[in-house]
Amino acid sequence: MAIAVIFPKVSLETDTGTLGRWLKDDGAEVAQGDALFEIDNDKAAVEVEAPVSGFVAHARAAGEEVQVGEIVGHILESGEQIEVASKPASAPSAGPDRNGTPVPPQAPSSTRIVATPLARRIAAQHRIDLHGIRGSGPKGRIQKRDVLGERPVVDAPAVVSSFRSAQDVDGRESSLQGGGLHAAWLQREGAETLVALHGFASDHNAWRGLLAAGRPKARMLALDLPGHGRSPRTIPEDLDAICVMVEQRLAAEGIEHATIVGHSFGAAVAARLATRGLIRANSLLLISPAGLGPEIRHQFIHGFVAARQPSSLLPWLQELVFDPGQISEAFIRSVVDQRQDDSLSSALANLAERYFCDGTQTFSIRRDLERLRIPMRIVFGIQDRIIPFAHCHSLPGRVGLHAFRQCGHLPYFEQPELTLSIVDEMLALGRNDR
Repeated sequence: MAIAVIFPKVSLETDTGTLGRWLKDDGAEVAQGDALFEIDNDKAAVEVEAPVSGFVAHARAAGEEVQVGEIVGHILESGEQIEVASKPASAPSAGPDRNGTPVPPQAPSSTRIVATPLARRIAAQHRIDLHGIRGSGPKGRIQKRDVLGERPVVDAPAVVSSFRSAQDVDGRESSLQGGGLHAAWLQREGAETLVALHGFASDHNAWRGLLAAGRPKARMLALDLPGHGRSPRTIPEDLDAICVMVEQRLAAEGIEHATIVGHSFGAAVAARLATRGLIRANSLLLISPAGLGPEIRHQFIHGFVAARQPSSLLPWLQELVFDPGQISEAFIRSVVDQRQDDSLSSALANLAERYFCDGTQTFSIRRDLERLRIPMRIVFGIQDRIIPFAHCHSLPGRVGLHAFRQCGHLPYFEQPELTLSIVDEMLALGRNDR
């Protein structure tokens, strides 16, 4: 018996949506739970799964606007056929005018813009009016490449070369004029791209602990998040606001897709970044991620941010790792040097107040992980003293977990060889998943 596929409600703001694309061809065999089609809403593409196993029969075409509750297709048994009611014909004739002359039917007027969520987001960020842009997608749907052709020249990667700054040991470091995030290419060789986002109260240099074990099989760009390192001392209002700044930095580097790795607070940013879709995430690796639960060690956050001297910093740094002996004199000196920057210390205190207020993580990435359909893994130290390992319980089924024994909050620093091997696995999975 044919089973109807109903268009679900995915947004609180509207009772309509756009059938973005069918993920199964008309007539294709599908298993229950397989991704069947995508819905485009104002934030992301949402996948809808097949309710039963069988064979797909499309009733509505990709790119059409659909009312919640409408039938968009059917799942048929082998050999079964179904007649799909045809759409209403064009608007009927208006009838004769007052002089008795027949009036031809008028095509319904519409100013509705048919565009992908990604195209809408790019247009909003660059204040581009979508009216008048000719879409290259199905039925004239406006896509990312159509909007990028309308961007101001100042955003083009070629212009960024004039904003280059100091040389880095392994590559070049750069910041965008006018408050862009600082970034450093830690490795430029490789066909794939790895984007790395550090944790709270750290900077891009944190990833050098990982590189001590070897080189990832990709070129590697590490960013300083806002309020950290050499980036502006901005305090963005939420994760999405941070992602906008990261997206601008990556766009300036010409990066459209990458494997994304993040640590702690940077892992939360990485998860949100992948969900937004402006930069296509090939795969996602989250190390000791924040955002999986509300608890965080309040005393550490405030004690670590307030400490300025080696004697006061050392006890907090040792809390980050399972083996306190791993905190070297050089490690301590690097943090002490950072704390000489009063504006940086003030920014960290303000960031802590916004994102870890009252010892609580004021954000969550669980829904982000549930929505993503890319290879995803989490690395977590079982002896983490900052974020409880218990937050890894009840992860979404698509997320793989690597639980490191005798490891604290810095797995990439404490067990770099093992972490690097997982990074390379994620690069391979991302390449195969494209």
